Amino acid sequence: MKDFLAVFTKSFKFCWRDPVSVGILTLFPIVIIFVLGNALGGMFEGNLDFIDEAIPIAAVLESDDSYLTEFLQNEEISRFMGTEFTDKETAITMLQERDAFLIITEENGEISVIIPQEPGLFALIALSIVDSYAQIGSAMTISMMEGGNFTELSSIMEAEISITEVPLGTRTASGMDYYAVTMLVMIMLFAGLNGMELFKKSMFSETGNRMLTTPVSKPALIGGLLASATVVSYVQGLITFVFTWAVYGVYWGDRIPLVLLTLFGLVLFSQAFSIFLLMLFKSDGAANAVSQVAIFVMTFVSGGYMPVSFGEAADRIFRFAPNALAQTVIFGSAFGGNESRMMTDLTVLFVYGGVLFIIAFLLGRRKLT
Repeated sequence: MKDFLAVFTKSFKFCWRDPVSVGILTLFPIVIIFVLGNALGGMFEGNLDFIDEAIPIAAVLESDDSYLTEFLQNEEISRFMGTEFTDKETAITMLQERDAFLIITEENGEISVIIPQEPGLFALIALSIVDSYAQIGSAMTISMMEGGNFTELSSIMEAEISITEVPLGTRTASGMDYYAVTMLVMIMLFAGLNGMELFKKSMFSETGNRMLTTPVSKPALIGGLLASATVVSYVQGLITFVFTWAVYGVYWGDRIPLVLLTLFGLVLFSQAFSIFLLMLFKSDGAANAVSQVAIFVMTFVSGGYMPVSFGEAADRIFRFAPNALAQTVIFGSAFGGNESRMMTDLTVLFVYGGVLFIIAFLLGRRKLT
């Protein structure tokens, strides 16, 4: 333990040796989140809500031949609103994952509408269409006054309907929320460079060669280096996390411990990934270059810069990118997500880190021994 603390203390001071570099690493994500959140926030929201076909909604109805079913399947209504008839659990999942903009349910002749607490434009449009079902009598009156054939609408007027809005307990992510999450995830991956710098200095330099000949045990050496790099990186991430919440008003949800655990998993992965590359290439220059390219690519394919789709098959693969795994958990905890998928993705993120640590150790065992 004494050796471990000695290595940890020395390495921790090494990481904070240059206040300017530390300041840049801390301020850079704050600035980039502000710039992207304001400059591209509108693009993000438009991408989420832009639909070039009928607005998708989910419906949970008592029967397939109700008046409401007939209304939702009406040709004119279907032009603007596409309805998927399903069960309540699936409908809620669709709403949480933005596969539907609202849910309409029918129970004992009463209609309820489930919407996010902060619905977007298209959710409000769909809500207005659904609400028109209760106001169809007015439409029939206008139709008669204009000499139209109102009899086509008569079949859905035989039951009195009341519509109630039921908040789901989720809210829609703003542009600032989106970029705070995705950019912090990306920055946490770059935090692995702290570990790479420490391991390079301690194992691939003259100083490192001397350290390896000291009585300090190898587990204490490796553990101290890893712990100091992890703590420094995590503290930098926490500074960004707190600043975006306090100053930018970013919404991180009510499950903060889960978000912080996810960020910790990212830090461990980033350290493992950087050390793995260093052990693989035996050159910090090559490892640094590959690491940066990989992080930018992973951020892109996971929709870190803006929501993007590469097709169903590719999206299924890219959803297992480390960025995407972390984003699923963080967005899900804040805005409502599939609990099972969130826990699975968080587990996979930690498994990634563990596997990379093992491989890195195997690649560097000759150097250590």
